Amino acid sequence: MHFSRVIRTFTSKKGNKIVIRYPKPDDLDNMVTFVNGLVEEDTFLMLNKKITKKEESKYLNDSLNKIKIGKKIQIVALVNGKFAGNCEIRRRDKRQTHVGEIGVAVAAPYREEGIGSELLKTLIEEGKKLGLRLLVLGCFANNPRAIHVYEKLGFKRAGQIPGIYHYQGDYIGEELFYMHLV
Repeated sequence: MHFSRVIRTFTSKKGNKIVIRYPKPDDLDNMVTFVNGLVEEDTFLMLNKKITKKEESKYLNDSLNKIKIGKKIQIVALVNGKFAGNCEIRRRDKRQTHVGEIGVAVAAPYREEGIGSELLKTLIEEGKKLGLRLLVLGCFANNPRAIHVYEKLGFKRAGQIPGIYHYQGDYIGEELFYMHLV
């Protein structure tokens, strides 16, 4: 079982000690605070309303179960012991079991420290260990910080779906990216 296994530690660009590890059941309160902070910020996130502890508990339990059976990889970043980021690969099914779909988020106070890049690098390595062959992700077309990170790490643009997100009163496109792991 992966729970709470530390994958790596590093020092951020701002000198903070970062621990990247798998989530564990007692992360629940920190995860609720983290995701609701992102919702409050109205950042580039699919969620547009705060979640309850019960909803996040269901999500966390589902995630831990999927991690156990190899259908998901999820890692979290702690900055000096505080929950700062979450990154995951959701393994697709049927004819796409070789494909992992990525999601990543970093809390506002911890951006520009290299945490997102290190989370993604770690996630890519964990995806290889799981035997995935292809990673895919989508992001808001008006999120240049994310696009820069994805391209810097070797993701290729596959195209854009115009106007797929309704965000802050406008319709925003989704940039689609992929990375072959073999």
